[in-house]
Amino acid sequence: MKRVIIGAVVGTVIYFLFQTLMWEGGFHRNFYTYTPNQDTILSTLNKNLTAEGLYVIPMADPLSPTFKEDMKKKEALMPGKPWAMVFYHPVMAGFEAGYLLRGILYVLISCLLASLVIYYGKFDTFGARFLVAMAFSFFALSQGVLNNMNWWSYPWKFIQPEVIDLTIGWAICSVWLAWFVKRKAPGKQEATP
Repeated sequence: MKRVIIGAVVGTVIYFLFQTLMWEGGFHRNFYTYTPNQDTILSTLNKNLTAEGLYVIPMADPLSPTFKEDMKKKEALMPGKPWAMVFYHPVMAGFEAGYLLRGILYVLISCLLASLVIYYGKFDTFGARFLVAMAFSFFALSQGVLNNMNWWSYPWKFIQPEVIDLTIGWAICSVWLAWFVKRKAPGKQEATP
């Protein structure tokens, strides 16, 4: 069990460091699109949006008793016209330590889950352990990031940082996990490399 915990902690450092280097190094700088009209747009949003949340525009009122019929009418008129998804926050919070701590916690949980599966799965080879660790990444990609691109048309530039982090960054972490998190050979005492 010591290998699981040490493996997860070191894996967290590896993956979180990779993400930090990618963001702070400017490699993910182009994940959004800039508009010089941002002040006008923000002013318009502030005047027209009532609460924090995700707005899909155009959309029928989901609280209306005729929502389904209204939505069908809107859907018939929408093809070929502009639409938007707006994540609206009425107040921008400054950078807080909570963001950093939650980010580390989420990575730790991921590394711990991968380490537990690798360790208790009794995978005999480095390659098998590496593929199992990478399966976590491909699951997150296919059921999260790419699924959102499919259903909500997330632009490639927006999801590209997550794809890079989950393939390259997690692959580096997976090399560590596959090498370190393994059961002792029968008849041998577990030693930390």
